[in-house]
Amino acid sequence: MLDAVLHHGRVRPNAPALRARVAGSWRPTSWSQWHQAAREIAAGLAARGLRSGDRVAVLGREGITALSVDLGITALGAIAIPLPLGAPPPEIGAILRDAQVACLFVEPELAARLVGLGEVAPRVIELPPPDGDAAGGMVAALRDEGRAALALRGEIAAALDAVPEHLRPSDPWSILYTSGTTGAPRGIVLSHGAAVYQGRALAEASAFTPSDEQLLALPTSQVFGRMALQAGIAAGTTTALGSVRNFDRDLVEVGPVCFSAVPEALERMAWRWREALEAGGWARPALDRALEVGRRVSALQQRGEAIPMTLGVQHRLAERMLLTRMRARLGGRLRFIGCGGAALRRELAEFFHAFGVLVLEGYGLTEAGGVVSWNRPDRFRFGTVGQLLPGCEAHVAEDGELCVRSPSLGRPLRHDGGQPSIDAEGFLHTGDVVEIQQGFVRLVGRKRDILKTTGGKLIAPQKIEQRLRGHAGIARAVVLGEGRARPVVLVDIDDAAMGELAADLDLGCRSRTDLVEHPRIRAHVADAIAAVNATLARHETITEFAMLAEPLRASAGELTAAGAIRRQVVAARHGALLEPGSPHILAVAGPAAGARGSQSLLGVPPFELPWSGPHATPKGPRSGS
Repeated sequence: MLDAVLHHGRVRPNAPALRARVAGSWRPTSWSQWHQAAREIAAGLAARGLRSGDRVAVLGREGITALSVDLGITALGAIAIPLPLGAPPPEIGAILRDAQVACLFVEPELAARLVGLGEVAPRVIELPPPDGDAAGGMVAALRDEGRAALALRGEIAAALDAVPEHLRPSDPWSILYTSGTTGAPRGIVLSHGAAVYQGRALAEASAFTPSDEQLLALPTSQVFGRMALQAGIAAGTTTALGSVRNFDRDLVEVGPVCFSAVPEALERMAWRWREALEAGGWARPALDRALEVGRRVSALQQRGEAIPMTLGVQHRLAERMLLTRMRARLGGRLRFIGCGGAALRRELAEFFHAFGVLVLEGYGLTEAGGVVSWNRPDRFRFGTVGQLLPGCEAHVAEDGELCVRSPSLGRPLRHDGGQPSIDAEGFLHTGDVVEIQQGFVRLVGRKRDILKTTGGKLIAPQKIEQRLRGHAGIARAVVLGEGRARPVVLVDIDDAAMGELAADLDLGCRSRTDLVEHPRIRAHVADAIAAVNATLARHETITEFAMLAEPLRASAGELTAAGAIRRQVVAARHGALLEPGSPHILAVAGPAAGARGSQSLLGVPPFELPWSGPHATPKGPRSGS
């Protein structure tokens, strides 16, 4: 993507490429400024002895300086390795050794957590924090050295000038480390061709233009965030660098046309909306009427049908009363939210669409070099991960596994025999079980996660977990069942939401321990499980569960950096809670009529929305397999 940045710098030199919040205000960096900073950093690295092909790691939050360093590594012809911020120190050390890095850029407060950096990185350069002043410090000194080297117009300048011409599509661009659901992190080598393909395909699928601005708060150490940035580069779109901690504020201040998020972030956003509406003094009947109108309009839009005149009048009134006000919380210009990283509950997409906010879910993985399929603004179907990107091929194996071939497939840094793998025909075996209907891909579960009961029944646990996660107070659920007669579930509660429920019921709970041990909270969870059981086949229903005393954490290896459950780790650490004779086992009775546990979001029962059922394909051309 170096050519794209250089092109924008020549054609639109003063147009903003990046924006970041520094000292309380949003400061732009133009395409020409970004390219110049990267070139100076590349020259500075070359002056210190680094060369094309060297591996350079970056451990820091996304900011103008960090992204300039990232682009500077590319300008040198070196290989950028963005490191996951949440990884524990031993894992970071293992990655640095595995990648054989020649240089490490790191923020000081993050460096303080690491031990023995000199043993795994010959050169360490301090990064300024993203919201601080980058005028001084080690990166500024590096740029000074680079400027001096470029002014000489000698060997270093000539070498940098030749990099764009000599780079081939198959040359390595970046190494991303993915933890998967089991095992140690694996390095996946992505090529320059992969970055170009992903950027152009995503920009086209998202209908980005140079006048647009996206808000990025996803880490570029993960393939979803990295390719969202490439899409902005390909289209010349401005990318504003937000923060997870202040994301609501950033949305209002930036007013983006889109942003990308993982499902967990959208779950939290939906509950905050619910709380805001309940606290706003809305009369429940008026609120229900406005939302019902929004749902009916959404159902027609999903089917590509015209909105009747009477409903249109009601919708305009609902817009004035409620819907426009809620969308203002997203900046007022939003066209869509991109969602990936894990499976999204269809109910959640429909909830936002009732407010006029379109959530487009996609699917990808690091080994595929990024996105494989994506819902488009003019072609979407909730409950699916969209259609294949142009240039991507796919087929479904006999066991339901999705196999894909595309220009962006990565290759493992080390051939350790792990999955996913690429077969002799060039198809990546993703490990995900899917169904494809009319070109739309629907995720069923993970091939390795499919559980087999002692009765020989097969169970896809993710389906059950997604439905449980839609209930008040349940942050995550982990279904276990291999070698058991019936599946069981470990419940990880949402402390804040469950604490609010306990306060409403005046239960006197002051800690997570109080919550998981209180009979009313346990009954609430049991009711939620019973409600989900009513939507499942008999062999899938859950009769026993246990509640986790501590939340699942990525730092403990129980979750991936993207928040996906590492089932084998969780089963090994917490499975004893559900062994026969354990005092922690709790029973699930039949569905409790009218139980609060069966309510979701704004009191709408999950999977019983007015337009539930198979979706007709929206109008418009179709592509994909």
